[in-house]
Amino acid sequence: MSTLYAQSQTQISGILSAENPNEKLAYASVILKQDALIVETVITNDKGEFKIEGVKSGKYTIGFQFVGFEDVVMPLTIEGTNTNINMGNIALKTNVTSLNEVVVTAETSQISLKLDKKVFDVGKDLISKGGSATQVLDNVPAVRVDPSGSVSLRGNSNVLILINGRKSGLTSLQGLEQIPAESIKSVEVITNPSSRYDAAGSAGIINIVLKKNSKQDLSGSMTVVGGIPNENRLMGGINYKKGKFNLFSNFGIRYSDYVGLNTRDQVTTANGNAVYLNQREDQKRHDSGGLLYMGLDYFINDNNSITSAFYRNDTKDRDKNTLDYNISGENSQNQQIQTIGDSRENRSYNQLEFNYTKTFKKPDRKFTVDFQYDFWDSTKDFNIERSTLVPNTGDKSVINTKSKRASDDVVIQSDYVTPLSETANFEVGAKLENRVVSTGFAADENNNGTVTPIEGFNNGLDYKEQIVGAYAQYGNKINKFSFLLGLRTEYTYIQIKNQNTGGILRDSTYTRLFPSANLSYALTKKTTAQLNYSQRINRPNLDQLNPFPELLDFNSRIFGNINLLPSLTNGVELGILSKVKGLVLNPSIYYSRTKNAFQYFTSQNDEGVFETVLINLDSETRYGIEISAQYAPLKWLSLNAEINAYGFTKEGSADNVNLDISNETWKATLLTQIKLPKNFTFQSKLDYQAAVSDAQTRTKSYYYLNVAFGKSLFKNNGSLSLAASNIFNTRKIRETTVGSDFVVHEMTNFNAARWTLSFNYKFNKGKNRKEHQSNRN
Repeated sequence: MSTLYAQSQTQISGILSAENPNEKLAYASVILKQDALIVETVITNDKGEFKIEGVKSGKYTIGFQFVGFEDVVMPLTIEGTNTNINMGNIALKTNVTSLNEVVVTAETSQISLKLDKKVFDVGKDLISKGGSATQVLDNVPAVRVDPSGSVSLRGNSNVLILINGRKSGLTSLQGLEQIPAESIKSVEVITNPSSRYDAAGSAGIINIVLKKNSKQDLSGSMTVVGGIPNENRLMGGINYKKGKFNLFSNFGIRYSDYVGLNTRDQVTTANGNAVYLNQREDQKRHDSGGLLYMGLDYFINDNNSITSAFYRNDTKDRDKNTLDYNISGENSQNQQIQTIGDSRENRSYNQLEFNYTKTFKKPDRKFTVDFQYDFWDSTKDFNIERSTLVPNTGDKSVINTKSKRASDDVVIQSDYVTPLSETANFEVGAKLENRVVSTGFAADENNNGTVTPIEGFNNGLDYKEQIVGAYAQYGNKINKFSFLLGLRTEYTYIQIKNQNTGGILRDSTYTRLFPSANLSYALTKKTTAQLNYSQRINRPNLDQLNPFPELLDFNSRIFGNINLLPSLTNGVELGILSKVKGLVLNPSIYYSRTKNAFQYFTSQNDEGVFETVLINLDSETRYGIEISAQYAPLKWLSLNAEINAYGFTKEGSADNVNLDISNETWKATLLTQIKLPKNFTFQSKLDYQAAVSDAQTRTKSYYYLNVAFGKSLFKNNGSLSLAASNIFNTRKIRETTVGSDFVVHEMTNFNAARWTLSFNYKFNKGKNRKEHQSNRN
């Protein structure tokens, strides 16, 4: 029993945290009892702090409760002359047998429903094991990665992806494919970010948090993967921590094959005559690459530390695609044309990082400076052999295209946060990003030995982008009510120059203000409501602005739009987090309105070639309801489910075609984990997407199932897992696009079913060390 001395009226205070003292437990319950009578119940603030005032002398028990953690009850006797009792830091242990908020067990990933975001803790996720960040993201409810690699949030592809809270070239499709799943700690989904974040991304932010080293001495892990189709990966990490130094590294190599199938059936009308095209594309793709990430933390003293790191990623892709075209018409001769494409692409990505962090004697006051320099380049050679098989005229031609790209990106950022009182907090920051990209494309045709450039495809662009941002935000807590109010401003400069002519294709500057508000109220000790608002921007990137098409298909072209305007979105969301007898519910309703929203528009030119261009709509309104639920009815069974039903209204036109439309759709995800005897675990993910339409295209519904079996080995230091993705090969995107003189039916099966067998082994020769934490987020 602990005996504390106080006057007849005493104040009791303290801080609640997880076993890691840096992880504060906000909005936890603190209950003071005398015998069986509850004297006072309070809720910790967003820093985990609590205070109970006006307590009389006597014998009490004080209890601490937080979903996902074991309850703690302590005896407490108050007597004597002290008027302030500080209980210090009280650490709660994770409850690994319940699913009240988040269960991070050795076998599975789970979802933590925080007040301002959802956190998917990767853990030893069997379905993603041996895979990449792409597979991890596709397992996060509300997040989708389509077969082409495009990431969307709540059905909206305008999402900003960060790594450790920062923008990075690693968030491209190729970069995400190279980040091993084993190096990811968690994925944060932030639908209405505060002002400290960049304003880009109208759908919100997805932040990939990489693992940190918190072990003393030597530790690390190694993963070996084999699969069908050919999937070979070797990846791992080694960390060494001693005294003031922490050396960390991650590495990986991969050798992967993919099989895909695309079909296209179209009917077009020209001069009253119908022309039919049946197209089949068989894809054989091969990707190989290697990555190395290494760095050093140096803890100068208790209040000053620096981190420097270097990342390099090299990839080599070789794709061989065979396209067969069958053309027929009412008043034309039947034709059969075949093209065989052979593509070779090499990419090299490099990233330098530097961080300086200063803490102060005053708790929670911190000053940081971050510097990041990205430089990368890519080259691609694409040879297309075209032959006319019917009629067999012997006509053959070879088209060769070459593309190259290089970029330099410098980011400097500084942030300062300081408490103004026990509950109030103030934060300011500034950021400068300067990006320079050069791109070039050339195409020529060899016809019977005569090589000629193909008109309209040879081009080169220089792209410059500069974004300067600054923000300030203030947060406070008044009883059960908490708020965080912020304002961000960003200045943007974009210039695009034609390398061949020297002419300026685009030169624009604009400055915007982006307000944000995060409000929360503790309705009860187990139920909290939150209201969030933010304004976001979607700036068109170089690919979306590039007016020149690349030559990939004789039947269709995709263009950028040099006159594309940025879109602005205002979004608001109301959500509730509630725990009822082991069931955690997180329903939310959301609404957003976007000006100058982006959409692709397809038309047919005079030569019968389909041209798709990105345009600005006048506006887009989205609204929906999302319900997340977690339930563990049995010790060996846990379920995570999410359903998102939403609608949208789009208004706008292109080429005198009205594109107004209203539509509703829904999607659902069910994650299941079953603990089996003898350290076996089964996991499954069932995903369903209902049909959805815009003004031109209707996409049919589809579903797919991923499953995995795993077994812990060597006293939980090792694990073996067998996983299958798209196990029934049902992840096929079927679309119908209708225009005034055409109807096109397309099916895309980017990846067939894949099976992988993974073995992971961890070693650790040291102990936990809590004195120093890495600067990496």
